[in-house]
Amino acid sequence: MSKRSDACVLEIGAGATGPDRRELLTRLLAVALADAMFWPCCGATTEALPLAHDRFLALSAKLCVMQIKDEALADAIQNALVGRFAAKELKHIASILESSSPHDADHLISRSGLGELAKSIVAAWYSGQVGAGEATRVLAYEDALAWTATGYAKAPGTCGVFGDWSAKPAHAFDSGHRQ
Repeated sequence: MSKRSDACVLEIGAGATGPDRRELLTRLLAVALADAMFWPCCGATTEALPLAHDRFLALSAKLCVMQIKDEALADAIQNALVGRFAAKELKHIASILESSSPHDADHLISRSGLGELAKSIVAAWYSGQVGAGEATRVLAYEDALAWTATGYAKAPGTCGVFGDWSAKPAHAFDSGHRQ
């Protein structure tokens, strides 16, 4: 039995004129609000995540070898990874890499057996997606690190500032001048 509201069921029979637009919108809004009250909570809350916010950001920055600025995306990625990896694995990889140099990270990860988790964290940040196939969840598109890593590209559909396309990028190949 659903807890969803049946209070705003529209009854339109033969010959009925139906509700006017304002009444219909009011009823639809009431149904949406009633359903939202009973919306299932999926995923962990920030307080229930295995790693503290700052600790997951530090781990991610070390694995991605890039400064990470999107704190909201960090929570979303960790929340998505909790469904695929055990909390103890996240805590273990964080403790292993906490005081290591970026040069030692690959070696430490391969010895620990947490390579799949490390790859998943890096892939989530750079692609903005978690999972594969039908289980893929898109967490970010424009904010994925892949766009920042290229240094010149933007997500398709992101315009930037006026005049961005008026000149070639500084490192663009000039086909008119051959060496």
